[in-house]
Amino acid sequence: MLLISFDVETTGLDTDNDHVIEFGAVLYSTTQHKCLDNQGMLVKSDRPISPQITSITGIHPAAIEKFGYESDDVLNIIIEMMEPADAVIGYNCRRFDQRILNSWAARAGRTLPPRYWIDLYADLPWQVPVTKLSYVAADHGILNLFPHSALADAQTVLAIANKYDPDLLLARARSSVVVLRSHQGRNENDIVKQAPWKFRWNGNNKIWWKPVKDQDVAAIIEQAPFKITIEKDLIPEELDN
Repeated sequence: MLLISFDVETTGLDTDNDHVIEFGAVLYSTTQHKCLDNQGMLVKSDRPISPQITSITGIHPAAIEKFGYESDDVLNIIIEMMEPADAVIGYNCRRFDQRILNSWAARAGRTLPPRYWIDLYADLPWQVPVTKLSYVAADHGILNLFPHSALADAQTVLAIANKYDPDLLLARARSSVVVLRSHQGRNENDIVKQAPWKFRWNGNNKIWWKPVKDQDVAAIIEQAPFKITIEKDLIPEELDN
């Protein structure tokens, strides 16, 4: 299987309007256990880079000005790298990287190759605690030397994925997602947020909730030390907002 591990740094979190300012990707063969192509580069943008974004990413406007590549040229590279891949892999990529890449392509009038996106934030076995990428990497005995560097993050994702059967990860990526609800009170954070349960609070609906793979529902409900039910009328996209 050929995977492209993909990560971006951006001018903000608005996936419709913010722009990519750094791109990193690795084309990887799971049969050869070999990186076939590595690309990492800064990307020019007409969107301002705030001091807050610089503090998070380490990317300065002056660096973009001097070392950045033209946006259209980078998008061409991304599309060319995606073409031979069987799937894209990343961390929190379906909620962010995929959306911002689609917006980027739409602005340029381009079409991206349709591929499954494996998201290690959502598609690892449910018992694996997921927090920040660097923490998950450390739990797997992996050190991310340059967090928030797009290429380093893309490489770290592959290092984690190498601990698992790629066919299992792809099958989990294809599995449908349902919302589970914990019936604990708002102040019972210590119970519902502990690993591996990691429920989130939604203030609008006033519930603890968790998106899970349909195939994991029975095991989670059986093993959880508190009451859980399936919420058929709620979807993760609504609860994430």
